[in-house]
Amino acid sequence: MRLTLPLLLTLAACSSQPAENATTPGNAAVPGNDVAALPADTPAPAPAPEPSASPAPLNPPAPGQPGGLDDDRTPVSEAPFTEDSAQGAANVVQTYYALLGEGKYGQAYRLWEPGGAGMDARAFAASFGRYSEYHANIGAPGRIDAGAGQRYVTVPVQVYGRLKQGAREFNMRGSVTLHRTADIDGATADQRRWRIRSTDIKPRPEIAPSPRPTEDNRSTARYRCMDGSRLVARFDPDKDRVTVSRGGKVLATLRGQRVASGILYAAGGYELRGKGSDISFTAPGLPPIACTAIR
Repeated sequence: MRLTLPLLLTLAACSSQPAENATTPGNAAVPGNDVAALPADTPAPAPAPEPSASPAPLNPPAPGQPGGLDDDRTPVSEAPFTEDSAQGAANVVQTYYALLGEGKYGQAYRLWEPGGAGMDARAFAASFGRYSEYHANIGAPGRIDAGAGQRYVTVPVQVYGRLKQGAREFNMRGSVTLHRTADIDGATADQRRWRIRSTDIKPRPEIAPSPRPTEDNRSTARYRCMDGSRLVARFDPDKDRVTVSRGGKVLATLRGQRVASGILYAAGGYELRGKGSDISFTAPGLPPIACTAIR
């Protein structure tokens, strides 16, 4: 087990309140001017508006609770880490959400691999326009997966905040998968840096997205499977479950399970396991089927 590394970020827009008594009647310069000194036909100045109440502080699910990060208590080494380590990859994720918190969407966008975000930089920035607050808790990275000169690592993330519409709260848990090329001949310095390859909480354009986050935290993902079938998965992070359908027929509703990285839902012999845009789906008595998200 590893210690969860928290990160709190805010995209809240700052609105300046009018100063008290900022608007003053035209005869305010007269010494001793007050309501009693005004002519009989002059209305008294309106009282200064009360400042609007701030929303209650957000209280996202704690580690170990549904929707929160894993309750990981093992201490993390304080030794310096290198950029190509798993901790270096987690640092990229922290930087990514810090840039989002500062509204530096262009710099955050450049931490994706080319084409990885699934939209151009303008649409990427616009996808955050629905939020008044946007926070993230970053978990400890998993182990580096190596193969064929490529390196991958997954970092768990809890994203929560408030929507502009109705100041409603949202909370989503997922993971960010990063990739880099190993130190092999011909690899450039940029290819050897960690870049975001995929995430299951990726921002989406406003028009025709799939999967598309909805304002009540639920999202729908559609998958094309190796056997030619298509699955629809409706995720409900508030209840930590997913409903899987095929051809308009509900196959099962699965409960979230603890897993080191990625996602895992299971119930009644059914299982949905995945990382990023790839999943495997298992029905009772049948082998797993590999599926890929339809963008």
